[in-house]
Amino acid sequence: MEKTLSELGIETTYEGELAKLKERLKRVSHQLRTIGPVNLRAREELEVIRVEYEELQQRISRLESERQAILRTIEEIEQKRYDKFMETLNEISKHFSQIYRDLMGGEAKLRLEDEKNLESGLVIEASKAGKRFVSIDAMSGGEKTLTALAFLFALQRYKALPFYILDEVDATLDKVNSRRVAEFIKKHSKETQFIVVSHNDITISYADAVFGVALQDGVSKVFSIRLPEKVH
Repeated sequence: MEKTLSELGIETTYEGELAKLKERLKRVSHQLRTIGPVNLRAREELEVIRVEYEELQQRISRLESERQAILRTIEEIEQKRYDKFMETLNEISKHFSQIYRDLMGGEAKLRLEDEKNLESGLVIEASKAGKRFVSIDAMSGGEKTLTALAFLFALQRYKALPFYILDEVDATLDKVNSRRVAEFIKKHSKETQFIVVSHNDITISYADAVFGVALQDGVSKVFSIRLPEKVH
């Protein structure tokens, strides 16, 4: 065997490994040049950032706990608000039903369009004796007036105010219903004061005092008359 392994084109293990190491060294050197100068304080800066990160995490945790507490408080307040509103609505609805029965001889009720949503509209429904319930939008002019008055009086019965001003509420009523409304106002005038603007003789006849406006010599004159008490 006169020829060596090198002459035969076969590298020894040592020479092959050396070539690989040189190639690897070349790649690493290139990577180091790409990275640039090394910050020797990187570990210290990393520790500072880690501490700040942990503090921020703790603050986030506290804020989230406070947020949940606020949401629970809001939920409790909304529930109390809902319960109080529905309690009030149900009480007024009872008064409304009773007053409507006295005025019209039928049934009436109040409800929300969506019972779970206080922002939804209020539905006023009524039924004259023996008839189906209809909303106030489907009623005649006189029926709307009586239904609206029943609702107003229901509010008054729930929480009375010092006085009410009614402006020609009897304009669309016939004599029978005008008398019903006048009698109702008269009955409740002992609890609160009603100021009624009216051209209806029946309504006026139930008043404790009448104030009129007349035109004299081109000038409006105000006069008052106290009517004697009488049994209607």
